[in-house]
Amino acid sequence: MKILVLGASGHIGARLLEMLRAAPWADATGASRRMRNDTPWLEIDSRDPRELAQALKGFDAVVNCVAGDAASIAGGARALVQAALQTDCRRIVHLSTMSVYGGAEGSVREDAPLGPNLGWYGKAKCEAEAAMRDFVQHGGEAVLLRPGCVFGPGSQLWVGRIGRWLRAGRLGDLGIAGDGWANLVHVDDVCQALLLALQLPLAAGDMPVFNLAAPDSPRWNDYFVDLALEIKATPVRRISRRQLQLDAWLCGPPLKAAERALKLLGNHSIKLPDALPPGLLGLWSQHIHLDVQAATGQLGVQWTSYSDAMRDSALWFNAPAAAGRPALDKMICTP
Repeated sequence: MKILVLGASGHIGARLLEMLRAAPWADATGASRRMRNDTPWLEIDSRDPRELAQALKGFDAVVNCVAGDAASIAGGARALVQAALQTDCRRIVHLSTMSVYGGAEGSVREDAPLGPNLGWYGKAKCEAEAAMRDFVQHGGEAVLLRPGCVFGPGSQLWVGRIGRWLRAGRLGDLGIAGDGWANLVHVDDVCQALLLALQLPLAAGDMPVFNLAAPDSPRWNDYFVDLALEIKATPVRRISRRQLQLDAWLCGPPLKAAERALKLLGNHSIKLPDALPPGLLGLWSQHIHLDVQAATGQLGVQWTSYSDAMRDSALWFNAPAAAGRPALDKMICTP
């Protein structure tokens, strides 16, 4: 099977490409906006349907791991569908997110209604899913995966920055503010699900959707404490809701503005502390628990245990290149 991986330079896409290239049934090519010293590789603007249509010729399937802003996520999905319908690329495996459920709480299956109170990211992902449904209605094949929080080696979002916040004393035991379910999933399990989705037999007009989260994923407080112990960010502080709010709402916006300014100036030598997005405060207290019976039973995902995933995450974080900038983080934005 000839497979194109869009967004192959990202955390999930890069690992998926490694696993596909080790699979005897797959002939995989990576693609992103920037050319890489990797063979085979395609430089593609995933928002341009003409570029995509040219690139998709000869491929049996495409995996959409594109991240970025709303235009890249939603507009890119629409462009992909348009391009795939113009070529013989039969199947799209699309990486969505649990964010499409919005503020839902309790056990959530794939047939749950999508949340009305969505931020820009959730809205863009919902629009991308709608594009996939349109693809199926026009004769294509699509499989949707909705992962929780993807951690493990290489995860800057859920290991790197959280580890740095822990070491800086900006994160710890949050009490009731960290009592929500984490819905963590190892990056290799997400990639395993993507491989299985590429080979899944589909009936005409069917578009299966699968939640992805480790069945033994803990609550956020447990994850913060466990990770802190593994990376020796101890003693673990008790962080009040007020401290979190001050960090997120007072320090967050200026840090993000400074980060954007440095990026525009092309200055990569100054390393700022990680801004704490206010949206995370809601996530950490949200009692949503992804039901993954379909991914386990129908797709056949074999989950990495939480203890093994924690070990992998800590080993990666403790490597010098991943640990980041704890000294500067201690100096700035510590409530």
